[in-house]
Amino acid sequence: MAIAICVADGRAELTVVENAGDQQGLTVFKMTVTPAAEPVPALKHRLTLRENKLKPGNAATLYLRAFPEGGIDATWKYLRKEHGEEIDRWYEVTTAISDVPLDKARQAAAQFGTLVDNHVARATERLDCDWGHGIITELRGPDIYGFLLPEIQAMRSISRALVLCTRVAIADHDYDRAIDILRMNYRLGHDVAKSPFLVSGLVGIAICGLGNSQMIELIASPDSPNLYWAMAELPRPLADLRTAFRSEFSFHTAVFPFMDRPEEANHSPEQWAQLLASALQSLEPLSGSGPKLDELGAQLGVTGLALVGYADAKQRLIESGMAATQVEAMPVGQVLAVDAVQEYRRLADEVEKWGYVPAGNADVRENKLEQLLSGGPLEGGIGRALARLLLPALQPARNAEVRIESQLNSLLVIEAVRMHAAETGKLPATLKEIAVVPVPENPVTQQPFQYRLDGATAVLELPFSAVSPSMAWRFEIMLAK
Repeated sequence: MAIAICVADGRAELTVVENAGDQQGLTVFKMTVTPAAEPVPALKHRLTLRENKLKPGNAATLYLRAFPEGGIDATWKYLRKEHGEEIDRWYEVTTAISDVPLDKARQAAAQFGTLVDNHVARATERLDCDWGHGIITELRGPDIYGFLLPEIQAMRSISRALVLCTRVAIADHDYDRAIDILRMNYRLGHDVAKSPFLVSGLVGIAICGLGNSQMIELIASPDSPNLYWAMAELPRPLADLRTAFRSEFSFHTAVFPFMDRPEEANHSPEQWAQLLASALQSLEPLSGSGPKLDELGAQLGVTGLALVGYADAKQRLIESGMAATQVEAMPVGQVLAVDAVQEYRRLADEVEKWGYVPAGNADVRENKLEQLLSGGPLEGGIGRALARLLLPALQPARNAEVRIESQLNSLLVIEAVRMHAAETGKLPATLKEIAVVPVPENPVTQQPFQYRLDGATAVLELPFSAVSPSMAWRFEIMLAK
């Protein structure tokens, strides 16, 4: 992502170009912004509520009250019938506000007014948010990965409604209203990510991403207030995936019962064979490689695993410190199970530990994880096969979490530049020249953002990276006089 800031006459405005310069994934935001000093008081505008403004209650309940008959979905259905697919362009930042029929957009946004005020706004003022997903601890087998979350997906409809209302408020220069709706949207994304499912966290990130897009639009609006400190106050990360990550790393024992402390189990060889056969039957649908195995097919699969994998599994257990006599005394199925748990836990810990270090190590992390999960289909036994199936999806989710933080930090840099311009009347030659506020680093690299002056243009870059291999932004920002 690169941000270019140019001095020019004119009013504030925003044009968005996707796949700019034939570069797939590069989005260019062409902005003209006005210099903006720090507000007085500094936190005059807020994107969060102080704790003494929060009220007891469960936010999830109030969000969901926006959906019964005549609610959010019904309103969207009515508006799409009234305006067709055109309405979906009205809330997208890729559609310039000047290209939106504002009279129609105002009427559409007004349809959500009561729902937002009576349910969404009140939800974002609650102390707690519990989606009732504690049931995750009761689920067993592949049902864990098939558990549907319609209430979480429905939150996207609320976010789109909030974005439409935000755009209308920005177009009307009602910045206080726009900021308050942005506050609701960021809180919604943060609350959605409190669900212990990884998909919920990704929905929360997507919602916060819509908030970031509208923040760009607000920054590019004429005489908009400087929101550096308002954004600095937002919780970090915006959508916290740690709980979801930790839940995902514990799913293996619920999905595959044979992995629950097999070294302590006392099963007959036949019982071990049955446990492993059941695991194979669960594995097929998860892998997407075909229909679920029947009982005979699963039993034959276990026999094949025993013939091919027993010797290596036994050797790994002995090398891990288990006494050879203890291993020899175990049924074949138990050896396979204990080895599977040890190997899966080793690989899972390797993946998990990289989630607790700064994203600046992303290149090293990606290379190490690729090496860890490489090899033939039977290499490393059952544990490695399960790791290849269950673990790879976690890294893209972690990347999404860091990417949204990087985007927010880039907006803080722009606000720092606007504040500097208000104080000095010119663009900074370097980011080090900005003294009025701290300039945040790029969390992707853990280094200062790349910044340079190119004639009358200042360029701030977030390039494609291991964290964001297919997405980049460039802000080309003209500074209005």
